Amino acid sequence: MPDRNEQPVVVVGAGPVGLFAALSLLARGVRPIVIEKRREPRPGSRSIGVHPPSLELLDALGLGGAFVARGVRVRRGRAFGASGEIGMVSFASCPGAHPYVLTIAQEDTESILAEALETRAPGALQRGVELVSITPRDHAVDLTVRDHDGTTRTIEAAAVIGCDGRRSATRSASSIASLGLTYEGAYAMVDVPDTTRFGDDAAIFLGAGGLVESFPLSRRWRRWVIRRDAEGQGDVTIEEIADTVERRTGHRLPRNEARAPSAFRAERALATELARGRVALAGDAAHVVSPIGGQGMNLGWRGAATLADALSGALARGDDPTIALAADATVRARAARAATRRAELNMWLGRPTARAADRDRVVTALLLQPVASVLARAFTMRGLEAGV
Repeated sequence: MPDRNEQPVVVVGAGPVGLFAALSLLARGVRPIVIEKRREPRPGSRSIGVHPPSLELLDALGLGGAFVARGVRVRRGRAFGASGEIGMVSFASCPGAHPYVLTIAQEDTESILAEALETRAPGALQRGVELVSITPRDHAVDLTVRDHDGTTRTIEAAAVIGCDGRRSATRSASSIASLGLTYEGAYAMVDVPDTTRFGDDAAIFLGAGGLVESFPLSRRWRRWVIRRDAEGQGDVTIEEIADTVERRTGHRLPRNEARAPSAFRAERALATELARGRVALAGDAAHVVSPIGGQGMNLGWRGAATLADALSGALARGDDPTIALAADATVRARAARAATRRAELNMWLGRPTARAADRDRVVTALLLQPVASVLARAFTMRGLEAGV
């Protein structure tokens, strides 16, 4: 366990990346404090895919088994085109102990991580605490924070890791810009009881009308994601999603049992600096990639792990961590650009087209060996360290 008299590293944000970062620091002998503006965890199952490299990172923290026990192991994805089923990607040949993608609700992910942090470092997670400002000093960083009762106080930290999302207060307080764009096309998703015969398989429909994705969830539920027919449709309804799914795939969704649907736009963004001085950014605070392909949370975890390595090493040597954080930021930015390119390919395949038969032929060719094995590795987020 870390020396409790040492300066802590403050993690801003208690989402999946922030909690993972805190546990990674703790495992490397660094005392974390996590501050979170919300007083209660946010419910819902937003990010659901955990890729094999992330499961290996969770294994290293002693948490892989807890995740697998509460999730669904997706061992293959089936692709459907205008003419029916056109191929399959199997993850069985992927290296490592987890030749599958795990689906698990984000609220379960956060619960497992938060419980582990409380067990290993009681009191490290402080909810109802808002970041007000950051003041760099020669050998530390001062954070002014506001508690839920309105009182302010200062925390002296060895470093700060901002994991507080797309509109990061940490990034703003450090005067770091974020550059990006919103892609064309709008999307919507809903979770419903699974009435398909897909079992634990994922299914991707690439018909002329646009993308439909379908993923298994625990307790025999299934997520459906659609590309909406028009961009300016306003609030999404279960009727819109169900009608679109039935029209494009032939599957009828159980509308009366659906959880609340949600709409979203696909974006990309990258902070102009992923580290400045003793302040580093991770997760959506650092980079946003399209959710089509499910890379965002996993990219954040990968970055948090390398960030914890760099920071803990510098602190253990008694070095100023600035140089180590800057070097790590360069590597993480390269990985983020690679993930963005992969997400854009996924989105391109799901665009509406008048040439659906031509696309079917391209996808069919891609799903033949040996190309299919390469795709399986890409879909499971291997090779990001090379920036490809």
